[in-house]
Amino acid sequence: MTDDRAARSLASIEAGGLPLAAQERLDKLREGGSRFFTSDLSTNEFLLVAEAGFRPITQVMGSSVYHVGWQQTPWASTWSFPSGGATELEMLTDAWNEARRLAVGRLREEAVRAGADAVVGVRLERGSYDWASELMEFTSYGTAVRSTRFDLGGDPVISSLSGQDFAKLFQRGWWPAGLVAATSVTYVVGDYASQLAQQGFLARTAQGGSFFSQNQELPAYTRGVYEAREYAMRRLQRQAHEAEAHGVVGVELELDVSEREVDQGGSRRDLVVTVHAIGTAVVELARAPESPTYYAVSLKEQT
Repeated sequence: MTDDRAARSLASIEAGGLPLAAQERLDKLREGGSRFFTSDLSTNEFLLVAEAGFRPITQVMGSSVYHVGWQQTPWASTWSFPSGGATELEMLTDAWNEARRLAVGRLREEAVRAGADAVVGVRLERGSYDWASELMEFTSYGTAVRSTRFDLGGDPVISSLSGQDFAKLFQRGWWPAGLVAATSVTYVVGDYASQLAQQGFLARTAQGGSFFSQNQELPAYTRGVYEAREYAMRRLQRQAHEAEAHGVVGVELELDVSEREVDQGGSRRDLVVTVHAIGTAVVELARAPESPTYYAVSLKEQT
């Protein structure tokens, strides 16, 4: 690759686009008009997608390796948060969301260049590096498809639905409005009661009794997990509303909880809760006729 070509390819990536080699390959695929395709669809998925009037074009992908800036961690004492507290870590949250946005954006650009109407079966994979803890990676994969019956305008929609679900959705008068996904990284401060419970100290309950390493819920941590989920779901729902969707199907939540030991005049155990949410926003194109729940046939009609 010449220096000029390498520089232009790097400039395209810095602008959120594709390297030149990927652009040229997809442009050639679209202009060639060949019916040969590659896909990660299973046989059943392929047949159902074809029955719904869509033809696979090619596999598409998007990737982003992202550097995470310095994140200040809350250094609150247990006495500052007597009942615990949860704070979203904006630097980490923004990094996850931006890395995913770039990866999905590049997947969509590949679909546009291939002449697709939709991308089905999109899956997202996350990665990190042992040699560089401040780096994260998002990679998205899917199969670009094109309608054989309608001109859908060349603005492909991205969907995490499987080939079967995509076909069933379309045949019942629904259409994907786009992939919606969000991440929240939340720091949960352990309260005084949580520390005592984990250390096995004798303490008074709210009802006046006492406990010593008994089975019990830790409400501060539970509340923190719920708040982290709420942060992520609000972002996901906001994306769906911006797409003017009627709902979101296939929502998947992934939860990761890690501990952080804090020593401030005494040991404290805090949590870092990461929630990833993904789904497909959908719109109803036309209400399909309702099928009767049963058919009444008389004995006379059967003879």
